[in-house]
Amino acid sequence: MRRRRRVHLFLASVVTGAVALSACGGGSSGGMAAQPRAGVAPAVAGTGPLAVERSTRVRSFDGTQIVTHFFPAEGLRGGGRAPTLLDGPGWSAPGETDGSGGSVGPLRAAGYNVVTWDPRGFGGSGGVADVDYAPFEGRDVSALLSWLAGQPEAQLDATGDPRVGMVGASYGGGIQFVAAANDPRVDVIVPTIAWHSLVDSLYPLGADKAGWGNLLCGLATAGHNRVDAHVAAACASARTGAQPAAADLTWYADHTPASLLRNVHVPTLIFQGTVDTLFPLQQGIENYEGLDGRVPVKMVWFCGGHGECLTNPGPADHTQQLTLAWLARYLKGETGTATGPAFEYVDDTGTWRGGDGYPLAGGGSLAAKGQGTLAVDPRATSGSATAAAPAAARSAFQVTLPGPSAASEIVGAPHLTLSYQGSASPAATVLYAQVVDTGRHLVLGNQASPIPVTLDGKRHTTTLDLAAVAWHVTPSSRLVFQVVGGTALYAAQHSRGRVSLSASLTLPLVKAGTPVPAT
Repeated sequence: MRRRRRVHLFLASVVTGAVALSACGGGSSGGMAAQPRAGVAPAVAGTGPLAVERSTRVRSFDGTQIVTHFFPAEGLRGGGRAPTLLDGPGWSAPGETDGSGGSVGPLRAAGYNVVTWDPRGFGGSGGVADVDYAPFEGRDVSALLSWLAGQPEAQLDATGDPRVGMVGASYGGGIQFVAAANDPRVDVIVPTIAWHSLVDSLYPLGADKAGWGNLLCGLATAGHNRVDAHVAAACASARTGAQPAAADLTWYADHTPASLLRNVHVPTLIFQGTVDTLFPLQQGIENYEGLDGRVPVKMVWFCGGHGECLTNPGPADHTQQLTLAWLARYLKGETGTATGPAFEYVDDTGTWRGGDGYPLAGGGSLAAKGQGTLAVDPRATSGSATAAAPAAARSAFQVTLPGPSAASEIVGAPHLTLSYQGSASPAATVLYAQVVDTGRHLVLGNQASPIPVTLDGKRHTTTLDLAAVAWHVTPSSRLVFQVVGGTALYAAQHSRGRVSLSASLTLPLVKAGTPVPAT
């Protein structure tokens, strides 16, 4: 029980920190400008008694009762109206109830009403958690919007249509894409460390990301939480070391923003974590690419998320200021508010840089080739359930990478071509690739990428992109590419054997974005 509480607190701190980080927003794409609709009733200060916090239960479309908390904007008085933010919690967590701290306090201080809620299946709400599915959790948000439209403190765009944006991280980030695609009353979203595809996140290339999977499954079944049968079945499979049934993978594939992005028509500020090993940078990239050119959109990579920031994160309030600027421009309608470049990232030195969009213009590459052998052994592993770590040289295949001719930035996904030949039992297994900064004894972005292989004695070649990273390099940098047989991020190695490897790796250097002044 002590371990389960420790895990819950760890995940809660990750989500809460990310929400606070996402309190202010960034830039726009293609010079687009979204404005409040004509005839919008303006925000009003009010002259009566101070508005009060309150909690209630909102009845959703199917009768499910959703526990809901309303926090008026700081200083708002009777007769006053303000725009509202829906602030969704992380997986398994109830809605925030502290109106003065956490993620709620700074938003209220910035002039917004804030609504939090217990998602169905969690906290005091009814129903079962369906993993931010449009026909259920999406319609729950619509019920919240209809309820909000009747609150005297809510600024309205029209009768029944509140002036409203959404913030929140992880589970509270995923619901934003769903709600915006489902309900045109949502005016702006700031999804933080959300996913694009649950299958690609939890089972990339068929590998089981068991480190995070076990943590999430523990939370799903903790206390009085209630989850869909497909989640329970996938968790049961994980406990036995088996892959989820095809029906469960199909179910997860359907619970994703990927198919909904075409229906999102509101300004979107995407935050993704450079060290997020559950929903890595590629998940944010794909969401960004699905919106870029259609709506005002900005993507920000910060050192955080589902994982451990082991490098300098940069100024503590930068992401908060980005969020507030985004909301001021696109929710309050303050068109003079600058939202910065369309893409911002922080490297491992804590320096924030920005560019016109992602990807940044190319600036060459670092490339290396090497050959060697690797023992495939179930006992060999490295890292933790949430972060990859350098493997001992004796248990890894290694290739040394050259330093650049001048200081530069690796921003994007390394590209690997791997030829291999070996024998193992069983023959079908997974190896893992990671890039190590040996000078700092860190894996870039804490990321290990799976490489499915078939060790049947025949020669095979596979080509793939590894996890995207943002890393500063100089001529003195000492980088090493490793292939390992096991990492605690994923399910334990189940094969035993030996393989000969020939690797060619290219890391993308970019024309580094313009440094962004600290806020």
